[in-house]
Amino acid sequence: GAVDALRRVLANLRKTKAPAALLADVAHELDALHARLAPYDHPGPYAQGILDMGEGSFIPGARDPAVFFPYSPVVGPHNPIAPPVVFEQRGDELVAEHVFDAPYCGPPTAVHGGIVALVFDELLGCVNVVNDAGGFTGTLTVRYRSLTPVGERIAMRGWIERREGRKTFAKGTMHCGDVLCAEAEGVFIAPSESPLERVRRALAEGA
Repeated sequence: GAVDALRRVLANLRKTKAPAALLADVAHELDALHARLAPYDHPGPYAQGILDMGEGSFIPGARDPAVFFPYSPVVGPHNPIAPPVVFEQRGDELVAEHVFDAPYCGPPTAVHGGIVALVFDELLGCVNVVNDAGGFTGTLTVRYRSLTPVGERIAMRGWIERREGRKTFAKGTMHCGDVLCAEAEGVFIAPSESPLERVRRALAEGA
């Protein structure tokens, strides 16, 4: 689809050695595509779980992160900046295997540390959701054990350690083969009211 096509273009632009004249032509073509799509922009407010919070398109009870967060900047199939990350539920855990391409590079040959933290935040948050313990990130601690290589298969695993009232403590790991690249732990706080319902109520009151 269009999102996957744009991801391929973004990767091309990150790696390209094309001449300036060609890039200028590409810019004009991209501007033309922008002009075609702009009239259809949704004005917001925005959320990673739903496009229009005034409509009932959110899927309650979904257990696939790509389904309950379709606009996520990490796992969203409708978000062109999301890296190629797919979480899969196995029992109470989430696992993933993916390859980071050049757009996510930081140090030479390695994934940017901020991207590593971003994906961990989503992994731990999603493992909470699939276990009916969704909440906001209170703290996220990432320990970088070795560089996470670009262009090689990366495996991740996330699980819940324990719960204390509205707090959920989750952990995760990131490996390349047998090498531990990074590990993370987070504390997530369940809200007293669903953020989606809060926004919907505000929209209804303002109507």
